[in-house]
Amino acid sequence: MKCVDVTETTLKEQVSTLSQSTPPESSCYFLEVLHSNVPKLNRLNLNKSDLYEELRLSNILLKQIDNNFFKNFKNLKRLYLNNNQLLSVQLSNNLHELEQLHLENNFMYVEPSDLPNAPNLKILNIAHNLVDNNDLSCKYPKLEEFNAGENMITSTGVCLKLNTNIKIINLEHNYIKAIQKNSFGNLTKLETLFLNNNLLEVIDTEAFNLLISLRNLRLQHNRLKTIDINTFTGLINLKQLSLVKNQLTAVEPYTFKDLSKITNLMLQKNPLRLIKSDTFKGLRLLDVFHLDNLNIEEIEADGFKDLVGLKYLSLINNKLSKVHFGVFQNLPNLITLQLGKNDFDLYPNFFCGLKSLTSLHLQKNEFAIIPTNAFNDLGALPALDLSDLGVTDIKPNAFNGLLNLKTLNLSRNRLETIEEEMFAGMPNLLKLDLSNNRIKTIRSYAFYDLRKVEEFSIASNVITKINENAFHGFKSLKILNLSAQKINEIRPGAFNGLDVMEKLYLNKNEIRKLYQHSFNRTRKLLHLDLSNNEIGKLLTKMFQDAEVLETLNLHSAGLQAIEFEAFFGLKSLQNLTLTGNNVTVLKNGVFNGLSALTALDLSNINLQVIESGAFNGLDSLIELNLKGNRISTLTSMVFSGLPKLKVLTLNKGVTTIEPYAFKTFPGIKNISILNNVNLSLVQNAFSGLDNVLIVWFSTTAIDVIHKNAFEGLNNVMCIDFFDSTINLIKAGAFSNTGKIRYVLNNNCPQSTHGNFFLKDGHYNFCKMSIKAIESGAFSGILEHTERNEKGVAELELNLNGNDLATIVANNFIGMEHLEQLSISDNKIETVYNNAFSTLKNLKKLNLSSNNIIDMGDSVFDGLTNLLNLDLGNNRLTYLNPHCFGSLTSLQYFKLENNYITQIFSNTFAKLALRVLNMGNNNILLIEDGSFADLKLLETLNVSYNALESFNMSLLTNLPNLRQFYINFNSLDEFNAKLLLETVPGLSIIDINDNEISCNDLPNVLIAFKRHGLNYVNRDGGSIGNYDGVSCIVKEPGNVQQLSRYKRLLEDTNDKIVALIKQRQVPTNNYRNRL
Repeated sequence: MKCVDVTETTLKEQVSTLSQSTPPESSCYFLEVLHSNVPKLNRLNLNKSDLYEELRLSNILLKQIDNNFFKNFKNLKRLYLNNNQLLSVQLSNNLHELEQLHLENNFMYVEPSDLPNAPNLKILNIAHNLVDNNDLSCKYPKLEEFNAGENMITSTGVCLKLNTNIKIINLEHNYIKAIQKNSFGNLTKLETLFLNNNLLEVIDTEAFNLLISLRNLRLQHNRLKTIDINTFTGLINLKQLSLVKNQLTAVEPYTFKDLSKITNLMLQKNPLRLIKSDTFKGLRLLDVFHLDNLNIEEIEADGFKDLVGLKYLSLINNKLSKVHFGVFQNLPNLITLQLGKNDFDLYPNFFCGLKSLTSLHLQKNEFAIIPTNAFNDLGALPALDLSDLGVTDIKPNAFNGLLNLKTLNLSRNRLETIEEEMFAGMPNLLKLDLSNNRIKTIRSYAFYDLRKVEEFSIASNVITKINENAFHGFKSLKILNLSAQKINEIRPGAFNGLDVMEKLYLNKNEIRKLYQHSFNRTRKLLHLDLSNNEIGKLLTKMFQDAEVLETLNLHSAGLQAIEFEAFFGLKSLQNLTLTGNNVTVLKNGVFNGLSALTALDLSNINLQVIESGAFNGLDSLIELNLKGNRISTLTSMVFSGLPKLKVLTLNKGVTTIEPYAFKTFPGIKNISILNNVNLSLVQNAFSGLDNVLIVWFSTTAIDVIHKNAFEGLNNVMCIDFFDSTINLIKAGAFSNTGKIRYVLNNNCPQSTHGNFFLKDGHYNFCKMSIKAIESGAFSGILEHTERNEKGVAELELNLNGNDLATIVANNFIGMEHLEQLSISDNKIETVYNNAFSTLKNLKKLNLSSNNIIDMGDSVFDGLTNLLNLDLGNNRLTYLNPHCFGSLTSLQYFKLENNYITQIFSNTFAKLALRVLNMGNNNILLIEDGSFADLKLLETLNVSYNALESFNMSLLTNLPNLRQFYINFNSLDEFNAKLLLETVPGLSIIDINDNEISCNDLPNVLIAFKRHGLNYVNRDGGSIGNYDGVSCIVKEPGNVQQLSRYKRLLEDTNDKIVALIKQRQVPTNNYRNRL
């Protein structure tokens, strides 16, 4: 039975309900209360409580239990009252069958009389309480586990030794000061004893004598200063013993003589100073031994005697200064030895006897001298780390005996000279590191015995020259690191004997001179790093001996000149870096011989001139980087010799691209023009780039795009003007770009109708400071389009935010497929006749926010399919009646925010307008017949003008008019009746902010109400505001009259609403202007 989320009251209800469904007799009866708050238990109406075997009342914030609560639980075996807030408990004597009692994690002072007489009790847990009496187990002869940890117990008591069946005793974290001789007498079955974290100062001799089954004994975190040699007598089966963090200054020999089965002994954090001979006698099965942080100063010769099974020994962070000879000779199976952070010196045969050692750690010691035979007998050791040890001298044959050593690290020491045969005795060494020392000199044949070494680093030393035969003996060397030295020249023969070397690092030196045969005998060299030097000049055929070299790094090598065929012979070179030099001129033939080179980095070398033929020989080059140079002119055929180039990065500052500069680039797919000023794109500037898909102009100020500037870009799909400007686009500028699909521009990431990115048919020249576009400038951009979600094609030219002043005749010839043209927010004053005459498919034209004053008769000729025209925010003073005649398909016409004063009759004749917006002008007069032909008009906006009267006959023949905005004019009267007769289908009107008298307004609004016409109202609440419509108060004394009209209006409204409901026609009082 489980009760969840109950209180003291609801617990009884749930128990009563659940106990009605009695389980079968064979079922296990138990009750568990979970996630609840039950501070007090009195009684439960529980059927058959005598059959229950387990009660779990843990963690329910229980504070008090009635003394008779458990009276009827006669067969209860397991009781859990742990993790509550009990101060005391009085358990019934009826719990005779109890086997487990859990009272841990409360606040109880428990006495023997508080506990039940349960002869079968096996587990008693009173941990984490306030118990100070340890004699609680006397009446439990079958007790197997007793946990009284974290209480206030001061002694072991007299009862525990009577529990002869006990296996586990936990008395940790108490206040016990002494263990007496008979404290645990007769406990021959005890396996685990926890006495850690007490105040132990004394353990009597033979206190554990009869604990023949004990396997785990914890004595850590106490105050033991000495251990008698008979303290652990009798613990013949002990496997784990912890004495961590006591106050032991010494351990007497033979202390552990009876602990023949122990595998884990922990002595860390004791102030031990001396390990005497035979201290660990008897510990033959010990395999891991931590002696860290013990202040050990001396280890006698037989200090580790008898530890024949030891595999791991750590002596880190002691004060070890005296290690007797032969101290490790009794450790034949030791695999790992940790000796870091001590103060001893090495001597010959120091590690004698460690024939199985494979891991040796000596970090944070100081060994000024490595003596002869220092590591003798370490024949199994694969790696030796002697870095950061302050080594100044290595004696001859110091490494004798290291027969299987593969890696030797001597970095970050104080060595100054590498003597002859210094590294003898390591026949199988593969890697040697001498970096970050103070080495000045390498004697000839210093490495004579290192025939198998494959990697050698001597970086960050102070070598000034390399003597001939300095590396003789390195017959297998593949990697040599000589970086960060003071080497000033490489003479022929410097690398004699390095016949199989593959990688050579000479970077960060002071090399001023290289000879033609500086790299002879390096015929297998694949990687050469000469970066950060002071070379000055590369001579002809400088590297001809490195026939298979694949990578050459000359970054910041101090180069000022590269002679003809300097790289001749490097027929396998694939990567060449020349960045950070000062080579102002690339001469003809400078790269001859580099037929396999795939990448060439020439960035930031102050390059100004590239001679014709400079790139000859680079038949396999794929990537060329010229970024950060000072090349101002790309001359014709400047890149000849690069038939496979695919990626080209140019420097900023290019002002001229001559015709056919890119003539020989059939493989390049994109090209970037970066950070240039006053760039002029001339005819055939990009000729030769047949396979380029994207042209990217970044932060480039283009002065003029000339005719046929993009000729040759036969497959270009995109031109991206990122942070770039254009001054003038000449006629035919985009000729022969038939496959271009989109023009991108980060200034305006949105088109005029919504978000887009890489959509066919979008040409974005927004905010590029364009001052002029000649007629036919975009001729050659053919139709490529996607369709929107309705299947309608979208083709758009966006010229918003430029500096255009004039739109000339036939300005957009060649873009007959265009559907949307936006030229808003420019400086246009003049639009010539026939400016758009070729745009027969144009549907939307935006000329808003310019300076247009007037327009000729034929400005919009040819736009027979135009649907939307925006002339708002210009300087128009009148509308030419003959200007819009050709716009027979126009439906949406915006003229707001101009200076128009008069609308002439027939201005909008023959137009199919649905929306006409003339708001925010200065219109005083609208001639008769101005809207005569607008039979499809749905919305008319003449708000914010200067109309003093409005002739309702103007709205004659507007059968579809639904919205009429005439607010913010100067009307002092309004004939509502005539309006409703003229336009009976009108649904929305706004007459606010005119000069209509508040006396007349109610009649107008009542007429609107009765006709069902919604009027825009604004609840102002003032005397000049009637039902949310503003009016002029001419006679303030007529407030009572207004109230009468208001009641009449409300009455009219109620009648209309009732009538509508009767007819079941929905209505909405229109409050907000659309």
